[in-house]
Amino acid sequence: MPSSIGATKLTELGLHDLLKEERELRIGQANDCLDQLRMDLGNKAMLYRQNFRAANSTREGTRTKKEIQKVVARVNKHVRSYQRARQAILRLDPDANMAEKYGEILPEDLVVSKEVTEENRFGQGTSKLAWFWVMDGGKSQLNVEAGGLMEEFYRINRLKASARRDRWKEEVSLVRHEMLWTGLWFEYHKNMWEQRALQLTEPGKEAYARKQMVLWSDFANKARLMFQGKQMDGI
Repeated sequence: MPSSIGATKLTELGLHDLLKEERELRIGQANDCLDQLRMDLGNKAMLYRQNFRAANSTREGTRTKKEIQKVVARVNKHVRSYQRARQAILRLDPDANMAEKYGEILPEDLVVSKEVTEENRFGQGTSKLAWFWVMDGGKSQLNVEAGGLMEEFYRINRLKASARRDRWKEEVSLVRHEMLWTGLWFEYHKNMWEQRALQLTEPGKEAYARKQMVLWSDFANKARLMFQGKQMDGI
């Protein structure tokens, strides 16, 4: 194959058309492998959720395990085929954009999506799908055959991602309010010690009150400087 020679040598030999043709074929092969990989991983997750965890007998559990093993074998096959296509693409077009678009598939990318199998687990705030699930800006093909398993898989992950987005938006709003409240709290203490300094007549107590006033004023100034442009507008 031309990819075994390399892009530089093919260009020197004037075989640019041959290089371009194999490049397009390899890109198609990689896309097909990723599409099949997404479908099988989605099916694997749904098998865990709908069949394996809900099995009422050893017989049902064994049957589901065999089905999952078949899916795992197909997943490994698609990964090997994709890796070969990716290596050929990078030899034919050693462009950084291609290397970024067609990334390497790691073992942790092939685990069952816990969004589907463990919907109530802790630590969901930072979890995300592997890169090939949202390839091309999330426009990857959605295979809704085989009982709509892939459609259900994407639906669950979309709802989870939407919930995480809403939680983080709420968290950002709370943090911005807390920045404002922190500054107001420092200002409150500064004003309180300032009033005490004006009311006290004993020199020692007045000096202590003014020291506290300067301390809280310094806190307020630092908070104003650190939170500038980030906190909520004053209420």
